[in-house]
Amino acid sequence: MINNKKLIVPVCRGNIARSAVAEALIKKEIKIRGLSDKYETLSRGVQGTVVDPQPVKFPNITYYKELYADSKPTLEKLEINLSKHISKPIDNEIAQKASILLAVDKKTQQALSTLFPEQKNKIHMLSELIGEGKEIIDPEGVSGMEKQEKIFTEIKNIIVNRFSKLIELVD
Repeated sequence: MINNKKLIVPVCRGNIARSAVAEALIKKEIKIRGLSDKYETLSRGVQGTVVDPQPVKFPNITYYKELYADSKPTLEKLEINLSKHISKPIDNEIAQKASILLAVDKKTQQALSTLFPEQKNKIHMLSELIGEGKEIIDPEGVSGMEKQEKIFTEIKNIIVNRFSKLIELVD
């Protein structure tokens, strides 16, 4: 059977934190809203591609001790477990299959446009859902539980509060 579901792909640099959290939150919303027969999601990163060839050092956030220690309380509060998540770079097959590519920041948006110029109409900033061009800062190198909580809560608020806008963009 052919999968006719529309694919939502959040993308960040390494697919370690921001896009992985967005994927988990979008998955939850799809399930809660009874839309599992129409939509699916997976996340990717631009790291490990020609625009950012350095491969990701570790497969998920739990291997980044300080980042994970600061992030864990918020991830638990959001009921997100990323321990089984495996970071993957975006490729042409996923970009083509995607109904929307959600970049978390301008650098990622530019990388996606460079990698997949023919998919430019699918590339949007996550913050467009709230009518802004705001960037979600990379939690790597940002220390402190409060700062991590702010980053992940911002992603949650955008996705949960503006999920209907996301579906509009996808459709």
